[in-house]
Amino acid sequence: MESVNLTCHPDRTELIFKGVLDVSCARNVYQTLNEALIRALPLEIDTGGLERLDTAALQLLVAFGRIARERGLHLRWSSVGQTLRSSAELLGLAAALELPA
Repeated sequence: MESVNLTCHPDRTELIFKGVLDVSCARNVYQTLNEALIRALPLEIDTGGLERLDTAALQLLVAFGRIARERGLHLRWSSVGQTLRSSAELLGLAAALELPA
């Protein structure tokens, strides 16, 4: 099962995360996130389906968000799952991810 699915819309790129997001799938997730950046459209992220993620995955998401902002891409969290929120808060990365309240 893919950890992230990329859907291309004319006005945005949608990333939907599901299942497990950890170091074992980091390479594939990195490639998908890079594809989203290449499209250079606003980004919409849904992590409501994440069941588990590790520190490597959080680091990847922080780097992705930073790069997106550096490129001037608007990033919107359409759904922040409790798994992501809890892990980000535990590791002090909620602000770096710019998670909505």
